[in-house]
Amino acid sequence: MRCWIALHISITIEAGQDLWEPAAVQQAVASVALGFSPRVTLLDEAVLVDVTGSLRLFGDLTRLTQLLQARLLDFFESNQAIAHINQRYGATSLIAIARLRQQLDGPGATAKTRVANLPMHTLSAARPHLGVLERIGCRTWDDLLRLPRDGVARRFGAELLEALDRARGAVADDYPWQTLPDQFEEKIELEALVVHAPALMAGVQRLLTRLQAWLLGRQSGLSALRLIWHLDKRKDVPPTGELEIRTAQPAQALQHVARLVAEHLARHQLAAPVHSLSLLSLVTEPLGDAADATASLLMKEGKQGGSLVELIERLSARLGEAQVQAWQPAADHRPERMQRWVPAQNAIKSIAISTDIKRARGKKDLKTLPFSDNNRVEALYPSWLLPEPLRLAVTGNNPLYQGRLLRLAGPQRLEATGWLALTEDAHQAHARRQTPPAMRDYYIYRNERGSLLWIYSVRLVLPDTQAPLQAQRHDWYLHGFFA
Repeated sequence: MRCWIALHISITIEAGQDLWEPAAVQQAVASVALGFSPRVTLLDEAVLVDVTGSLRLFGDLTRLTQLLQARLLDFFESNQAIAHINQRYGATSLIAIARLRQQLDGPGATAKTRVANLPMHTLSAARPHLGVLERIGCRTWDDLLRLPRDGVARRFGAELLEALDRARGAVADDYPWQTLPDQFEEKIELEALVVHAPALMAGVQRLLTRLQAWLLGRQSGLSALRLIWHLDKRKDVPPTGELEIRTAQPAQALQHVARLVAEHLARHQLAAPVHSLSLLSLVTEPLGDAADATASLLMKEGKQGGSLVELIERLSARLGEAQVQAWQPAADHRPERMQRWVPAQNAIKSIAISTDIKRARGKKDLKTLPFSDNNRVEALYPSWLLPEPLRLAVTGNNPLYQGRLLRLAGPQRLEATGWLALTEDAHQAHARRQTPPAMRDYYIYRNERGSLLWIYSVRLVLPDTQAPLQAQRHDWYLHGFFA
């Protein structure tokens, strides 16, 4: 048995919000509904959804309508609007919309009104003839069905009979179905010329709202978009300017994306007044499960780490990418080169991945993880490293630092000779090497004050022709402190 849902949304908006024209509301509802059924159409004031083929996927009609209603409420709430949802069901599209219109007429209507008792004005094809039908006593659909078909066709036209047949299911419901393009691209005209970039956010918000509805309908998340502003041609400037926004993880609710756009626009100066805006989706990713298509910025699996990712992206947009940095490990045995600092915007993917790994460690066996604690290195590294190793005084080939030192542990042997450059010879002096080797023995010492020091001696002894081999001394360096 076929099943249709007729939807009508009325919006209550906050002061200063003018995003919601009736046509925009209807189109947004249709886009969201496409996430539940491919057969969605707009008819008069309602959005009609054929959910016959979706009932088995979602369980039953009750479950489907609950999910659809929750999705619509979350969508409008995330865009500073309160939605009042009216919905009715029927075996055909015209029955569903007729029951919806009866509900909108007043509180006395019931959801299970018999088709025969539906008022005549709830049928669109009968509205031009309501006066005549009222005078001949036709007040319900059943009254009209009792009249001779030939007489009804001659008096009111074939369209009324065709509508009755479609309402009864004798004629298939066939409409121009709504579809969503593979890529979102829309352009809007601004109400007035804009000369300051931050003032573009009013138009950007309208475009982002439509983009969010498109994402919900396609069950996808947005990772990158391009905003284009079209400049007034009266000045000798390029016709357009643009801005690209990228996020580390796919987003459906676009409040975070809107904040990133606002941060970039706050630092931008327009070359000429702007008369229109275009928004283009660059990278989208399908969400693997309908249950993951939530109204949050990140999917449920990654929700705990979302705040750090958002903070990094916002700070990078506000201060500049070079001002927000993160460290990354480097493939080098030398402690001072085991990590490097890079713009956090470039490292944000690895930050999100590390967050997922930490979360997985709380759920799975550590032995199954690639970065398990079982792979730790049996070595002690200090809490603080000096910017440059400090050469120490030596007595009897033993280092001194604020007095005599007591050796506690070591040596930990470290060797990173590197590759020779093309112009280098294997017997060149240490100081002349373009890629100086590191051949060190690290020790843990304690000084007279009780502090723990990380000290190494250079194992690469340079030949000295003036002194015998036994008299050559190693150089000692202080490299770090333990907490």
